[in-house]
Amino acid sequence: MRVFLGIAAALVSAPVAAQSVETDAHNLAQRAEAFVQVRNRFDQAAMIAMMAPEYQEVSPVGEVDSRERVIGFYAPDKKKPAPPMTITETVARPAGTIGVVTMRIAYAVPGKDGQPQSRALRAGFVARRIGKEWRFVSAQFTPIR
Repeated sequence: MRVFLGIAAALVSAPVAAQSVETDAHNLAQRAEAFVQVRNRFDQAAMIAMMAPEYQEVSPVGEVDSRERVIGFYAPDKKKPAPPMTITETVARPAGTIGVVTMRIAYAVPGKDGQPQSRALRAGFVARRIGKEWRFVSAQFTPIR
């Protein structure tokens, strides 16, 4: 009888565990998308709240930037017009207290002829759960050719 109860408990808890992973993945994906949006708005306070103390970033030109340098780049007095960005793909994979997100971000820039030219970046994020919240430890932005 105990074996049967153990098997029954495992069968019942498996869907609950799968549902929890799905919820975690959804929350992590939403958090990463929000992180991109607050950066685009130069919302420094929201961005700081989403970054772990050990945050570092690899920029699209390959520079490794500390948390302080990234925060400084997004100071309100340095805000420049940015092309509208569209997140076209987000895949989040939580693994306990660590999570990884990959994302494709599309945007357009004026070409030499004045016509908009499509561009895209692949973004990768590593997040750590601190309390009940995902905070970003690192990000890397790579242009897609």
